[in-house]
This record gives sequence, C-alpha cells and structure tokens, in this order.
Amino acid sequence: MLNQLRVAILGAGKIAELGHLPGYARAGAALVALCDTNADALQRLGDEHQIDRRHTDWRELLAMGGFDAVSICTPPSLHAEMAVASLQNGYHVLVEKPMALTLAACDQMIEAARKANKLLMVSHNQRFAARHVIAKHILDSGRLGRPYAARATFAHGGPENWSPGQTWYFDAGPATQGVMADLGSHKIDLLRWLLDQEVTEVSAFGATFEKATQADDTAVLSLRFSGGTLASIYVSWAQRPRMTDDVTIQCEKGTLLVPTDASEPVRVLESGQAGAVDESVYAFEAAGEPGWSAAVAAFVDAVTMHKQSPVSGADGRSTMAAVLAAYDALANKRVVQVLPPARE
Repeated sequence: MLNQLRVAILGAGKIAELGHLPGYARAGAALVALCDTNADALQRLGDEHQIDRRHTDWRELLAMGGFDAVSICTPPSLHAEMAVASLQNGYHVLVEKPMALTLAACDQMIEAARKANKLLMVSHNQRFAARHVIAKHILDSGRLGRPYAARATFAHGGPENWSPGQTWYFDAGPATQGVMADLGSHKIDLLRWLLDQEVTEVSAFGATFEKATQADDTAVLSLRFSGGTLASIYVSWAQRPRMTDDVTIQCEKGTLLVPTDASEPVRVLESGQAGAVDESVYAFEAAGEPGWSAAVAAFVDAVTMHKQSPVSGADGRSTMAAVLAAYDALANKRVVQVLPPARE
C-alpha cells in the first residue's frame, strides 16, 4: 500500500484544470509535476496548485521520474504514445477518453500495462456521476427485470465553449474524429456499464451542421447489445440553449429515467394497480462536476490499495471498437458488426 500517490499531469487544458488537478488534491495525492507546451496555462495552473516542477517536454518529465502515476489529459492523438512510454517507465496511468484513435493503439497500451504490471485506467467519468451510480444500483438489483431498450443523449454547444482557444477538436488530421468519438464514447461506455452488456452491432447517421470541421458535429447511433438490448444515442456539438445529458432505459417491469443534473431526481416508473403508475424518486446532490473527481479518486484508491482498474484498458478498447464501428457505418451506410472485446 502506498502512503501517498505522487502524480504527474500531462496536459494543462480544461479537463486537467476542472477534473484531474482538483480531483487528485481532494483524494490526498501529491501533485509533483505538470507538463504542457502552453506556457501561460503551465504557469497559471502550476501556481494555482503549487506545483514546482513544470515541463514543456513530456519525455523529459518521464525520464526525470520522482512520481508513481501519470494522468494523460492531452488530445487523443497523443494518448497511446504517452501512455505506452509512461507504462514502460514504470508508472501507473490514468488516460482521458477516448482511449486512443485506433484499436491497434489501444492494444499497445493494454500490452504495455501487462508487461509493466502497472494499472491502466481510462477516465470514462460518467460511470462515477452520482445519478449514474444510483441507476446502476437499480438495474443491478433486478427490480426492473430485463432491459429492453435504452435512449441516451449528450448534446451541447460545442467544445470551443468548454475549452476556448483549443482548436484540435476541429483541425484536419489524425486528431479529428468528431462528436461520436468525443461525446459518443461517453454514452457508449455508460450504457455498456449500466447494462453489463457489450455492443455487437452499430449503425449511424451523422452530419456537420455548423462547426468548421471535416468531422461530424451531430450524430444518431443505433446499437444492439450482447444481451439483446437495443439503444439509440444522440450526440451533438450544435445544441442550444442548454446541455442535455440524460438516459432512459425501458425494462421488462418499468422504466428508469436518469436526468441531466440534480435539478431533477432519478425516477423509476412501474405499473401499479388498476392501471396506475407507481413512481419512485431518488434525489442526489449536485457534485459540481459530472464524476471527474470521483473517477480520479477511484484511480488513486485502485493504485494505492492494489485493486483492479475501475475502467480497464479492455473497457476503453471495447468502447472505441463501437465508436470506430459507428464511423464505418456512417461512411459506408451499413450496419457494422463489432468484434468481441479484448481480454487483459
């Protein structure tokens, strides 16, 4: 058991600022080093969190050492290279979603973790949001019976509102995958976890309505899961005026409704007597952010207590397999079979 986890952060963007840095502080970890090519962000966040070691070269940071784990908060095109190098240097890794841009890259990360005997976690943080934890408990209890169908939405005004000045979401090149990878990966992973099923088939429609990108800014996915559950996922970077981030699951004995935020409770609708509807509500406190700190805390706990990864490399790969199948379906206008998940 480690007394205190020492962490280096690669990337000083918005997810590091709002999720990883405060998450590690709350979990009692030591923030040892920070790396980014943006000198202003590096200084601002370094000063805010009193991090003395500040680097612009991540390879130099890894070579210097002095920490136990690395958080990768960079564009997805850098995830695999950084994760593999970190694992090979003997560090545990928490990597942002989506895990990587190809399944081959995901496999390299999984293999590097296996060879190094280090923990690899993919930060699919929606699993850790309070409303989703409640939903998981309800589904796992068996109260609602078999899940027949699910509908999930994640839509907002676009990443430029979340992270002003960051253009990699839209730049032509290897990092450009669009909203199905950015927001779709969240909901695919969430449904995989809630249903405890894998995606087996995918079809997709997508469009670019307003963003200056070659990729999709709005998409609708249809999925079939290994247990027979059907699902639709709507994702968009072009929604106004407010974000929608909800899930509805229709089950054999009732319906589960998971809201966007704590302004509404999680609700369960079941058939009552004489055609009445019985409604159960589960209020939850607003954590101020959608599971970011809880995901980081789970990583810290897993490393320090020598537990299994809360969201394994195989989990991240399975989600990316479904995302890539959706892009195949979109490009070729067909239903795509998703290969069985990798094993770690």
